[in-house]
Amino acid sequence: MDSMAAKIPEIKFSSNAEEIPWDNAVVWTSQPRVGPRVYEWLEAPHIRYVSWSNGLVNILPENSSILSSHCHCIVLPSAFVWIGKEVKVA
Repeated sequence: MDSMAAKIPEIKFSSNAEEIPWDNAVVWTSQPRVGPRVYEWLEAPHIRYVSWSNGLVNILPENSSILSSHCHCIVLPSAFVWIGKEVKVA
């Protein structure tokens, strides 16, 4: 995770759910084989909009975000994805 955070600092991660801005972010999680659950998130200022269908969540980055220089879209499986109420959806 540290290497991804170094490359794309907009994507944050933590094992502490208290650190997450739930209302203002898209949050996804994974359960590693060893250790606590890890939450990853991207905050609303970096998101143009979020959409979902067929079990996939699509995050389109804001043009001003560094993410837009690396990708057109982030696609997540929707096993656990939280979309905060302040995030734009389409």
